[in-house]
Amino acid sequence: MAVTEASLIEAGIAAGLVDPETLPTLRLQARRERIRLLEAVTRAGRFPEAALYQALARQRGMIFLLPKDLVAVPELLEKLPDNVLQRRPMLPVRRDGELLLALGDPDDRLSPEIAERATGERLRPALAAPEALRAALRRQRGGGPLLATPEASGQDATGLLDTLMKDAYLRRATDLHFEPEQYAVRVRERVDGHLLEYPRPLTLQEGEAVVTRIKVLANLDIGEQRLPQDGSMSYRLSQWDTPPMDVRVATAPTRWGERVTMRLLGAGTTGLNLERLGMPPPILGPFREAINRPYGIILVTGPTGSGKSTTLYAALRELDADDLNILTVEDPIEQVVAGISQVQVSTKVDFALALRSFLRHDPDVILVGEVRDLETAETAMKAAMTGHLVLATLHTNDAVGAVTRLADIGVPYYLIGATLIGVMAQRLVRRLCQQCREPYTPDADERRRLGGTLPEELTLYRPVGCPACLGTGFAGRVGLYEALWVDRPLGELIATGAREDLIRQTATDRYYTLWQDGCSKVLEGAVTLAEVERLVPPDAR
Repeated sequence: MAVTEASLIEAGIAAGLVDPETLPTLRLQARRERIRLLEAVTRAGRFPEAALYQALARQRGMIFLLPKDLVAVPELLEKLPDNVLQRRPMLPVRRDGELLLALGDPDDRLSPEIAERATGERLRPALAAPEALRAALRRQRGGGPLLATPEASGQDATGLLDTLMKDAYLRRATDLHFEPEQYAVRVRERVDGHLLEYPRPLTLQEGEAVVTRIKVLANLDIGEQRLPQDGSMSYRLSQWDTPPMDVRVATAPTRWGERVTMRLLGAGTTGLNLERLGMPPPILGPFREAINRPYGIILVTGPTGSGKSTTLYAALRELDADDLNILTVEDPIEQVVAGISQVQVSTKVDFALALRSFLRHDPDVILVGEVRDLETAETAMKAAMTGHLVLATLHTNDAVGAVTRLADIGVPYYLIGATLIGVMAQRLVRRLCQQCREPYTPDADERRRLGGTLPEELTLYRPVGCPACLGTGFAGRVGLYEALWVDRPLGELIATGAREDLIRQTATDRYYTLWQDGCSKVLEGAVTLAEVERLVPPDAR
């Protein structure tokens, strides 16, 4: 017997996931769109059904098992017949030394009795999301009849892709990976910077069909499977009244088949302003002053996926597009900003060509999606020298490293020193779930690692896990920022080709580091010290 829709929604209300006042409206929407009420509820709250099962476990006082916890005790699982598991999915697991029986229904009283008779062990019932439970059974029993799931039955490639895209939307994933293996296609989603495995891998036939469907939508050559391809598409979730998603698609041949990575552009970042990005006051104020300068170049650096484009879009929204002529060249255009002319890089139009063209269009502000080569860098720098404000991204590890990177590309040091207003480096770190974070008093080792002058009574926070954060203890991400602001003496020093360590020593109060910002956010209770240490190497602290 499956858990009823009403039980899950009631548990969601108790956990604060569902607003009871919105239920009448959601019922009307579900009937109008011909979808389940549960689907309308999860879409409105933007969380997967697994969150409601975790809320139900909390309501019933049961242990909830995440997908990573669903690792069977092999000798006990072997004693459970396949025909029983097909009718009644259950999985004996061991957690913290205790034997548990993962179930998909908290009211199932018969399955624990069957398991106890078959294994000779007393197993404490625990709850798991049914889809994750079936997927764990399939992995650990080698497939067979357990491959079949209600979610996948009767779905073609179009339906399967839509199911995966809906799950990615609900989890606020930024990337979707299809990774072929010898006997199946593994699906993973990047959520808050970490890769999470989708509960149900695709069979090889399903994977091939879904990959072909993606290539058709992205205007890629479906007959070419031996060369990498890149494309893009706009994807609308079927039967859901949500905005279309802009998706960048990349394929690559692997040993077991064609791999596909989908970047879901602008996922959850559209409309963000500088305050909501989490910029600290020592950086926010100078950055606002910098983007209102009449000329010069501002660089935003960091690895792929660190939020550079989001920061630049937030900066553009701060500017008055009615009073300024703002032009951008991007690859690809990730967000559409009203009142701004945005150019997409193509085989015929590259960054350098677009930049040269921009100079004939009377620009006030120019945004360059990425400085990749000398021609683009020199054109951007010369535009900054001739009365234009240029915003651009660059791939470096820290703010000071941008000077060396530009010089490596071939830009003369005198040009860098004369045009550079400032460099901002950034990373994205997981934010503690504000609903379940737990206060604690740090030990001497943590105080030493934080450094600086700390109060005697210091409270930090650590992750716990609740339905709102899907048991991870983290919800969303916040930026860590580093900034180097170039004044006249520092610009003259850069023009001489000074080393990075000398630039850091000279900058002093005009240089704010990632470690400083990270420690500040740890003390505020926004992030954990371990998360900051994971992103900031020891030599940068």
